[in-house]
Amino acid sequence: MAHPSASWRRTRRWVSVTFALQGGLLALILTSLPGLKDRTGIDDTAVSAVVLTVLVFAATGSLVAGSVAPRRGSAWVLPPAFALQIAGLLALWFHLPYWALFPAFAVFGFGLGLGDAGNGMQGLTVQRAYGRSIINTFFAFQTAAAIVAALLVAAIGALDVRFEVAFIAGAVMGLVCLPKLRRGLARDPELDVTPAEKQRLPWRTLTLLGLAVAVVYIGDGVVSTWSSIYLQDTLLATGALVPMGYAAYQATVLLARLAGDYVVMRTGRAALITGAVVMASGGLALASFSPDPLLAILGFALTGLGLGVIVPLTFSAAGETAPEQMDEIVARLNLFNYAGIVVGSAATGLIADATSMRIAILVPAVLVLGIGLVTRIYRERRVRAEH
Repeated sequence: MAHPSASWRRTRRWVSVTFALQGGLLALILTSLPGLKDRTGIDDTAVSAVVLTVLVFAATGSLVAGSVAPRRGSAWVLPPAFALQIAGLLALWFHLPYWALFPAFAVFGFGLGLGDAGNGMQGLTVQRAYGRSIINTFFAFQTAAAIVAALLVAAIGALDVRFEVAFIAGAVMGLVCLPKLRRGLARDPELDVTPAEKQRLPWRTLTLLGLAVAVVYIGDGVVSTWSSIYLQDTLLATGALVPMGYAAYQATVLLARLAGDYVVMRTGRAALITGAVVMASGGLALASFSPDPLLAILGFALTGLGLGVIVPLTFSAAGETAPEQMDEIVARLNLFNYAGIVVGSAATGLIADATSMRIAILVPAVLVLGIGLVTRIYRERRVRAEH
């Protein structure tokens, strides 16, 4: 296997930075929502409306990226993506009335969608140049930065400092990277493809892969939003154990992504997906049926080991279906991401109210098993490596 050039190694480092920025800035927003809620006096329904605004505008941003990147390149998309996210963070420093939160979160959400799409495009472009799987590593940077951001917000809360200080910290980090960002990123292979060389998008395969992404984010939404409530209200866990389901989940997602590229090169993508599906579904089922908080926490940890690799490998498989239109494919695949988050976070509460939280956690376990029915679409295809 040929070694990538120094320029590609430098590009890989910069793409790792963009994934980390994306994960960190989003985590700062999400973990600061309780502080924002207290500051403005809004209720849970209002918070849900604000989060929905972010997701709607993120979907719009992803579509715009899919339109712009094939003509200008995803390197052109990412600087404005982070500039918009920084602007949204800085706006939230001020004591805005409730109605003014919506434009601030809309700006942030639009930048989030541009960034999600641009990162996926850049990550697959660099992976193509390397000629081997490295996409999991990029997502590991995103997860690690999200964990660090959450710890930062927790530390600020423990010091009894204004929670908005976290927004300033994130904005400063972004502004430091922003001036040099575009020069360090990759040129998309899609820019060198003429319209005549482009094929019709493989909609059937793209839809199946998109549904897999949606299912993963449904499971992720269930664990991220409801695991603490489940441990506290259903399993009567002590205060120290209540946040441990989410913490164990995030830790194993990071572990899975750090090891994912190593494993996939030895087992193949379809085999790893099969194992990941069994692991994630089994973990959710264990958490659902568990009579004990510690067993449930173990279940959430197993869920993270499985779900952690599915999204990166799904993007890899999607990028290989039509390499000449990789940017458009990534942008459309992102839409399923946001749909899954909405369903995972919102529908779980409705199911729990109608039945029980145990059933609500079991539903994504069944959905994840469905990914196992389409593992053939994850088989590796030949893609030209560029060194």
